[in-house]
Amino acid sequence: MKRRMMSMAVALGAMLTFGAYAGTPISADKLPKAAQTFLAKYFKGDNVRKAETDEGRRGIEYEVDLVSGAEVDFNSDGNWKKVEAAKGKAVPAGIVPAGIAKYVSTNHSGVAIKEIQRKRGGYEVELTNGVELHLTEDGKVMQPRTGGGNHGNRPR
Repeated sequence: MKRRMMSMAVALGAMLTFGAYAGTPISADKLPKAAQTFLAKYFKGDNVRKAETDEGRRGIEYEVDLVSGAEVDFNSDGNWKKVEAAKGKAVPAGIVPAGIAKYVSTNHSGVAIKEIQRKRGGYEVELTNGVELHLTEDGKVMQPRTGGGNHGNRPR
């Protein structure tokens, strides 16, 4: 009996935990004006299939899935954070900084950008051939961060 009650308590706790992290559905007209403008400009004719809000580290964030299969994440101001193109497509060229577009065309000729995400100090870019790049806005390769939990050379 105790085992069954414990299992039920664990299951209930898991459901509540996952429910707390699920996004809250909203209608497309509830997105920030900047997000609505972005979608109208770069995804003209593509309708919103699902939009939801999430509580992020820096306030409310928005996740939008389009009918085409493209996905766009926005920050609380409605500025895009991440754009993932629909399968077999490239992200809209107009959102890719010129330096990054030049780097990709020079070093990965014939390959398109299928995902772009703003990161601290630059962008994370995934190409259609599976290559992942970390670039600054002007197209320079970002150096990987060192340290990653390494606290000097002292033994543990």
